[in-house]
Amino acid sequence: MNTIQKAPNIRIIPSEHFWVQGLKRTFELSCLVPLYIQVSQNLKTIERDVEQEFSIGRVTILYSVGFDNNIKLITGWVGNRKKVSL
Repeated sequence: MNTIQKAPNIRIIPSEHFWVQGLKRTFELSCLVPLYIQVSQNLKTIERDVEQEFSIGRVTILYSVGFDNNIKLITGWVGNRKKVSL
């Protein structure tokens, strides 16, 4: 028997800047699923309307979580700030 869990009602909302910069930088979206999981698992404790950085090593996203629990994608880039490959 399969058990289906209900996911939190979280929308991912990209800013115009996120899309424009993503196109210019050939940005990949592979970190959206890990970001969604991170936010959904920490929804009760995550700071609201504060810019936060999320990186999976090869991709980094600057985002914020609003009081409506939605994730706003602000900008992103290939790589991480420390220039360390994970």
